[in-house]
Amino acid sequence: MNTFVVPFNIGYLSAETYEQMLPAHYYGGIEDIDLVRDLLVRTLGEPPATPSLRVLDLGCGAGRITRVLAPYARQLHGTDKSPGMIDRFRTEFPHAHALCADTETVLADHHARGERYDLIGSFWSMSYPLLECFEDTTANGVTVTNDLGTGTDRARRIVRNLVELLAPGGHLVMLFFDAYSTEQQLVTRLWERVRPFPGTGRDHTWNLLLSGLRDAELQGHGSLTTQRLPGVAVADDPEAVRRWFLIGHLNALPRFLHDTDVIAEIDAFAAQHTAPDGRVLLPSGVNVVHFHATTDATRHLPAARP
Repeated sequence: MNTFVVPFNIGYLSAETYEQMLPAHYYGGIEDIDLVRDLLVRTLGEPPATPSLRVLDLGCGAGRITRVLAPYARQLHGTDKSPGMIDRFRTEFPHAHALCADTETVLADHHARGERYDLIGSFWSMSYPLLECFEDTTANGVTVTNDLGTGTDRARRIVRNLVELLAPGGHLVMLFFDAYSTEQQLVTRLWERVRPFPGTGRDHTWNLLLSGLRDAELQGHGSLTTQRLPGVAVADDPEAVRRWFLIGHLNALPRFLHDTDVIAEIDAFAAQHTAPDGRVLLPSGVNVVHFHATTDATRHLPAARP
């Protein structure tokens, strides 16, 4: 049985490692990046010849999904707390404004300065700053940083700041993992060997985001649309599944890397979902989120007939 010897959290510190471990994610035959592209086209139309929008990608990583935001951007901003990721982002988008900082700090600072954006993206990344309102994960394990009430107040402030960064008529587009998918249920069981998740459990960050955006809608800041899509993450073989779980989902936490029971459970899961061609089809799910910062109720009316 092969085991990995890699630094803690290397999958999110090194753009190269992230690219090597990340399986393709498909939902109804469409890859995750194309889900975003299609939503933008439906919402904003095809990218214009002369882009006019101020665009922000929070937790941009190396810019994999930023590529579909960039054609709409007169000004493109990307933020990520990983120096390795933001260095790659700068290479991919040399004319963008790139900032190495965590999402909570970015939102607070930008809100304090009165910044506004026409389009904000956050893809697979918003769960991290929300979870960090309650706990901190290091190579030594998970440490509680706030009680439930204090952490919840902090998380709600993150969502409020996020909404208030939208310019009038602006759009927030997000991909957020589905905690109830078969794949994520295994991730939850493995992490709970270390410590239970706060609040409602693994779905707590999703519930915080959803309730915050619903509150913003009720307060007249815009309208919220969400859609949950089932799909699969496609790994080339069982070894790729092990790499995705240990380095991607479990952050290369030392106690997981050397736990034969954890590795055996991952391998059994991979075997259960291996297709005849040898690929492993991991049952996945995504929540697609769109918040439109407008109060114009007439947009819901049918188009006038000629």
